[in-house]
Amino acid sequence: MKRSTGFGIIVLAAAAVAYWQYPEQVKAYIPGLKPSFDATPSSAPGGGKPGETGGQARPSAKGSGAPGGGAGGGGGRRGGFGGPVAVGIATIDLVDIPMQLESTGNVIAQQSVPVRAQVNALIRRVAVKEGQTVRAGDVLFELDDRSVQADLSKAEAQAQRSMATLADLERQLARAKDLFKKNFIASSAVDTAATQVEAQRGQVQADEAAIKAQQIQRSLYVIRAPFSGRIGSIDVSNGTLVSSGAAGAPLTTLTQFDPIGVRFSLPESEVQRVTAAGVGRGVVVTLGNNALTTDTKKHRGKLTLIDNTINPSTGMLTLKASLPNKDNSLWPGQFVNVTVDVGTLKQAAVIPQAAIVIGERGTVVYTVGEEDKAKVKPIKVLHPMGDKVAVSGLAAGDRIVVEGRDNVKPGAALRLPGAGGKPGGGPQAGGNKPGAGNQADGGGKPDAGESKGDGKKAWNGKPRDDKPAAKE
Repeated sequence: MKRSTGFGIIVLAAAAVAYWQYPEQVKAYIPGLKPSFDATPSSAPGGGKPGETGGQARPSAKGSGAPGGGAGGGGGRRGGFGGPVAVGIATIDLVDIPMQLESTGNVIAQQSVPVRAQVNALIRRVAVKEGQTVRAGDVLFELDDRSVQADLSKAEAQAQRSMATLADLERQLARAKDLFKKNFIASSAVDTAATQVEAQRGQVQADEAAIKAQQIQRSLYVIRAPFSGRIGSIDVSNGTLVSSGAAGAPLTTLTQFDPIGVRFSLPESEVQRVTAAGVGRGVVVTLGNNALTTDTKKHRGKLTLIDNTINPSTGMLTLKASLPNKDNSLWPGQFVNVTVDVGTLKQAAVIPQAAIVIGERGTVVYTVGEEDKAKVKPIKVLHPMGDKVAVSGLAAGDRIVVEGRDNVKPGAALRLPGAGGKPGGGPQAGGNKPGAGNQADGGGKPDAGESKGDGKKAWNGKPRDDKPAAKE
């Protein structure tokens, strides 16, 4: 008997709590009690069953609000027994959005060469130090050139001899011409003298060419910097015998630091966007190391290369950029983050990705239509931006559902942020949460009709105790 009595008390208490929370809905299921509104939910526009998202109660002439349907940050919960769906909204603003593609890459030297000798000789002098910055044309190494200097002197002496012989032959030709005029010699003698002069002139030119060849050969014994850069490790010293050609060990390595390059890759899905922008677009580079001592300075340069082939094994397109590096803050091999500017989207809307619905209708969002009902609006995704996305198809001032869309269907009544469930000024599109309002199904801030000071709740102006007494 005691067990039956206790069970009955529990049932009565549960019924009292239900009546206290949802009086109008409970009245609809008790014979003889007439609810203040028609509690039979309408069918969802999408063919849903009564009670599912999209169904809404038809208010009576008194216009009392559906209980539990608060709006605000909690968003996404339906009003009790098929009431309006509580959602968070955002108001659309159209802005110009710079399109940027992000990637990671490595710093590379635009020029880096191993310095080798072109002749076999002994090193006479090392003119630079390890790590030294040099300019183009600076002397790096001097080799022993005594033998080639002797050959050069010999060529110069031969040239002088040839020029003296040429001068003598020219004087003989002049005398021959004078004697020919006086009929002392035949014309053939004049022709012979002229031929000897021309032959000697050719010899003089050959001797001059030999001098130039020896001068070039001697220049190989002085190794100069082909471009400005930084010297690496030097593995030779004075008196070291070096060998010519690629087989010989390099004397050192010269690397260009200013300007410096960056190599990075982008997925093949961005090929059209990158090629449409073309080379010369702005590039921003920051160091990829997250250490506290890492330089966070932004290094700006320009895109210089869009490769002509996509790597079939990775599906990535290789690009290069050039940046000034006068302070040597970027070093070859460093890991960097790269941002490429590929243009500007004119008058686009930025919305949270959570607001987008992809289904049979394509890519759409829910907007707040007339009488605060959900309306489907198709959009086109233009550019991803992390947890947001730039889209077209929305007008300035449109209000879109950004929270609670999982419970929304086309034509469903919406409970918007604001006191008493009335539409309020939602946040701007871009991820801001809706303004604080009533919390759905209780558990939040007091509703417009609730008392704030006496600990009582009021519904339609009728105060009620927080805990209804259980009937015995």
